[in-house]
Amino acid sequence: MKPTTLDQAVAAVMITMFIAFATLPGTVSADEDPWKFRFAVVSMNPSSGQFVVSESDERFSYQSDGGVGVAIDFEYRASRRLGIDFGVISASPGFTVDVDAEPLSVSASSDIRITPIYAALNIHLTPDSRFDLYLGPLLAYVTYDSFELVAGTELREGFSAEEDLGFGAVLGLDIGLGSGRWSLTTAVRYLNTTLEASPSDGGVGKTDIDPMIFSVGFGYRF
Repeated sequence: MKPTTLDQAVAAVMITMFIAFATLPGTVSADEDPWKFRFAVVSMNPSSGQFVVSESDERFSYQSDGGVGVAIDFEYRASRRLGIDFGVISASPGFTVDVDAEPLSVSASSDIRITPIYAALNIHLTPDSRFDLYLGPLLAYVTYDSFELVAGTELREGFSAEEDLGFGAVLGLDIGLGSGRWSLTTAVRYLNTTLEASPSDGGVGKTDIDPMIFSVGFGYRF
C-alpha cells in the first residue's frame, strides 16, 4: 500500500528524530551494559470496524479477536534517559466479517498474521530505579500475510494483502530482578496501521486495524 501524505509526513518527522537522538553524544560507558535484549509473549488486539471496497464503496462490518504471538527487541541506551529500540512483533488475531447479500447473511472468519518491524525512541523516566518506566514514539513497517476467509466447507475466498507503514507509541516497564542483568519486562504499544487486501478476482478493500499490543517477558542487559 502506498503511504498517505500524512503517513509520509509523520514518518519523515520520526526518522529525523531517531537520527537526531542517535547522533547525540552518549553518556553510557561500555562497562554499564548499554544494550538490552527483550523476549516477550504478546496479545495483539485490533479494533473492530468496516472494510471499505474502494471501487464500489461497499462496506462490510467485522469484529476482531485478540491473537497471541511473540516479540523480540534490542535497545541501545544512547544516554541515561534515551534508548533506541529495534524489534519485531508477530501475532495472528482473528477476524469475523459479516456479508449481507440478500436474501442471505453470511459470516466468514480468518486469522491474519500481522508482523510489525519497528524502531522506537524510548524515553526513560526513572533510569536509576529498579522500576525503569519508559515511553516514546515508534515507527513500523507492517507486513500482512495472505489469508482466506472461510464461511463453510464450500464457501471460502483467498486474499492477498499489502504492506503498510505505521506509527504509534509505547509505554513500558522493566523491573530489575535482584542485582543481576535480568529483568521482568512488560509493555503496551499502540500502532496506527491500515490493512489493504484484495481477492483474486479484483476489488480492493481497506480498513484501519490499529491494534493495541500487550506484552510480558524477560530482558537481559549486556
